[in-house]
Amino acid sequence: MTHKRVETICVCFAAALLSATSASAGGFALREQSAKGQGSSFAGVAAGSAGLSSLFWNPAISAEYNEFGFISESNASLIVPYSESELPGAGNDSGNVGVLGLVPASYYSYAINDQLTIAAAIAAPLGMTTDATNTWAGALHGDKSSVRTYNFNPTASYKVNDWIALGLGAQIEYMTLDMDSRIPGIGTKFADIEADSVGFGLTAGVLLTPADGTSIGLGFRSSISHTLKGKGFTAFPSPILNVPGSAMQGEFDSPELVTLGLSQQVTDQLKLMAGVEWSNWSRFKELRIHSPGGDLFTPENWKDGWFVSAGAEYAYSDVLDLRAGVAYEKSPVPDATRTPRIPDNDRYWLSLGASYKFAENMTAHLAYSHVFMDDGDINITPPPLVASFEQHIDIVSLGLTRDW
Repeated sequence: MTHKRVETICVCFAAALLSATSASAGGFALREQSAKGQGSSFAGVAAGSAGLSSLFWNPAISAEYNEFGFISESNASLIVPYSESELPGAGNDSGNVGVLGLVPASYYSYAINDQLTIAAAIAAPLGMTTDATNTWAGALHGDKSSVRTYNFNPTASYKVNDWIALGLGAQIEYMTLDMDSRIPGIGTKFADIEADSVGFGLTAGVLLTPADGTSIGLGFRSSISHTLKGKGFTAFPSPILNVPGSAMQGEFDSPELVTLGLSQQVTDQLKLMAGVEWSNWSRFKELRIHSPGGDLFTPENWKDGWFVSAGAEYAYSDVLDLRAGVAYEKSPVPDATRTPRIPDNDRYWLSLGASYKFAENMTAHLAYSHVFMDDGDINITPPPLVASFEQHIDIVSLGLTRDW
């Protein structure tokens, strides 16, 4: 079997694994798009610190590979979330609503000439799964919820001169939604909805290299509008009209993402990185599902999300690079409308990583992060639910970069 055939099989397998996701960034975004970038808590990724996988944040990055022909990078991240609320009374506990997730991401770049490079990213920008105990006290507000995305992002970059490069790309995204609610203490389904959608967007970016060892990158991912159509059942507002298989529809606009990154080579061995990211989650005002019997409505009123990171990379030898990073993430989920479907709150990242060049044309990447999270306090009506979710996340990522 040829190497190219193996690579094709790996890509298809990775795409299939996108169905197993668990949110690990603010809201239900997935930050785990790069094992190399994760090792420094994604500091400076828009400036290229994550290697080829920096394409996710800035399509101009592929201009840095205009002398390498065909390059590929594959990543897989295992997300181990914990989020549980313990309530007084037998059967009232939510259990661990966090679901083990495996998130892959793949990147490809091909240099047409010294100035023009085409590339592509296959990733999952959004995704989450929460699954509580069927009979717990908050089951009416959320038993199981799942959002999955499959995003294809072809791009092109143009190197204007030695210090500036521009990038532009398109996004084609498939999204699925699956959520249900149950009657507390009994476990009988109160609602069960499945829907999907295809949406389109763009990416753009600029990469500046004003001096040797200095890179500054700014990347943009547009919002994607989804009209999620599907079928389901809900006992509210009309159990007679909303029988199983009834037509359901909802709208969702994903947040714009703007990422600024800086990478500075301090010595021959030491590099420092920093980054800041803004996500326009304030678009998410409500969760509204249209049904034959009327609309199901949940106010959300999310805020903008922010992510600030700093990291360092040390070239221990010609074949081994070590890195570490810290980050703070401001959750977009407000206290007033937090629900057990997404009990998200502010996060603090600690990360370690390494890259090992085990062949002339292949480099492996490994990263580990522990994400500390503030408790997810919930106080909502009707019906009344007061709960507090204790939570944290562990993430292990592997990656492989190959020069073909």
